[in-house]
Amino acid sequence: MRRRSLLIFLGAISLAQAAFAQDAVYGDTAVNKKTVSLKKYKLDELPLDKVAAIEVLSVQWDTARLGFVQVGMGNRRIEAVPSLPYDQYLQQYIRQQYGEKLTASGVHLLWAVKDVRINERTFQMSEKSFCRLKADAYISRDGQQYALVQAFDTVIVRGGMDVTKRHDENISRALHQLLRTTLEKGLPLLDEQPALQPKDAIKAAQLAALDIPILTDAAYTDGVYASFGEFKANKPSITAFKTIKSRNRFKLYEDNASRTPIENCWGFCAKGELYRVVGDAVIAIEKSGHGFVVSNYLQAARRRNQAMLWSAVGGGMIGSAIAAGAMKPYMVTTIPYITRQHPEATALDMETGELTL
Repeated sequence: MRRRSLLIFLGAISLAQAAFAQDAVYGDTAVNKKTVSLKKYKLDELPLDKVAAIEVLSVQWDTARLGFVQVGMGNRRIEAVPSLPYDQYLQQYIRQQYGEKLTASGVHLLWAVKDVRINERTFQMSEKSFCRLKADAYISRDGQQYALVQAFDTVIVRGGMDVTKRHDENISRALHQLLRTTLEKGLPLLDEQPALQPKDAIKAAQLAALDIPILTDAAYTDGVYASFGEFKANKPSITAFKTIKSRNRFKLYEDNASRTPIENCWGFCAKGELYRVVGDAVIAIEKSGHGFVVSNYLQAARRRNQAMLWSAVGGGMIGSAIAAGAMKPYMVTTIPYITRQHPEATALDMETGELTL
């Protein structure tokens, strides 16, 4: 049985190496990136004469990319990147799309944009593109004191045969929906004397939300995280643990005399490497900007988490589970209005800890 398990493990490692070999050949070059530029689009008319300014505060967790798209006959995954630095990308688009229609006597809008994420997936008869936009929207009469209008979170889904060329328009449509709902909710709100906050305080609080131990600490603490909160705090509640194979399933248990099983954990850290646990799956993740990306979507040249390929931690049990997981895409199933044909999960939602596109 031990020999059979070893052969299975070695086979999984070989498959994982083969799967990533193409990335290694290409390396970190322009051929592995799709640049997404935003231009002016024909969109539904909105009462922009009631708006004086739209300011974008970029607090995205992934400052390296917009997501991943497919290229070639084999649908190889490559990074999608913005055409400008994040602090300019959305603001310049807002200026060119809406700037000439704004009126100095109107209200001021402030958007703290937390996530602009694109993804695409091929199905049997077509392709689908996905665009997720998350932002906190504020409104003000004077541009100094702002009221919170909404915590906006939507995913736009569009089908077709070549969706890679439409991601720019999807981003513009998501931003237009944010603008529409901000005005629909925000203009009446101003007449209700809402609680106001200084703009500088809002910006400071939004930026402070990115300052969490798992992102700022010099090292990760080995152990098992019972919750996403423990992960963010870099404080696993169980620091002595081992692995076990039970009925052909990967299991964690406490390293104590009774070998207490660890059920329903969020994830774990072993020898400085991070893993998300979803059901029976062990998914290697690693830091990117102010968040975490599923490791097998990163280029081999930059993939820090080599345990996925070489079983560097925990012996063959963890290594084989990770290698097997590297061959399988995981779906984003937490978006209630997407009930079928889900997008692939490529990263963590840094507000909920769930897998996101």
